[in-house]
Amino acid sequence: MGVESTKLEPQYWLAVDAGATRIRVAPVCVSGGMRLCGPVAVENFDSSSGPSRVAQAAQLIRSVAEAAGWTPPFRIGLAWAGAPSPDGLGTIAARYGPAIPDLVERLGTLVPLQDTPCLHSDARAALEGAAIQFEFSSAYALISGSGLGEAYYEQGRSWTREELQTRIGRAANWEFKGKDAEAWLRAGAWRTERPRAYQEALWALVERRLEVVRPEVLALGGHFGEWFERGWIAAEEVQERWGLRLLRLEAEAALLGCVQLERRRISGSR
Repeated sequence: MGVESTKLEPQYWLAVDAGATRIRVAPVCVSGGMRLCGPVAVENFDSSSGPSRVAQAAQLIRSVAEAAGWTPPFRIGLAWAGAPSPDGLGTIAARYGPAIPDLVERLGTLVPLQDTPCLHSDARAALEGAAIQFEFSSAYALISGSGLGEAYYEQGRSWTREELQTRIGRAANWEFKGKDAEAWLRAGAWRTERPRAYQEALWALVERRLEVVRPEVLALGGHFGEWFERGWIAAEEVQERWGLRLLRLEAEAALLGCVQLERRRISGSR
């Protein structure tokens, strides 16, 4: 017999993290400390169509809920790549992938939802998740994927996308040696060439950000994980350059973080 999610709220959530090319869904338990409480389902998007992507997300949500023994309506945390609409219910622009202005409405017609979720930045969600997993007072994060995501955390919460862009500007608007920071540091650029120039671009962008913010931690996620594995970046170098602690953001961080952001939004504490 399935567990009634409505009776157990707010202990049980479904976390959805969708990038430009793939989607991940996992069950999250928040009682007694937030954690994943089941396997993460991962699929590549099988279509570039917005409606098809929402349908695929809905199917994956149903699959994960069924495996966990949860019955609808579901409460979900939702991270989705792209620029969100002013109401947070869809995307109005996407550098890689389709814009889906009615994303949440479409999702709600396919999956019974207990609340109407808002979309959260995948980079911000990843940094919020890291704050659950690790101890730090402030952190600046860069996430390399099909695009480049940024986030900042201090005083117990992360900045919104609008706060971030107002205070430090967009990486895509800042140039280093003739190319914008996103063009340098998204995975499609550096994964096919020698790393030195891209390392220099990373250092230059971080230097620029440190003119505005003073974090305790530099957090790198997404495809930057390969930099750790290949020895292209080291904690000692980051400590020597800026006195910052280096942290690798693992894939599950955004799943925890999107739930944390949605819980905070519902409670009215952002």
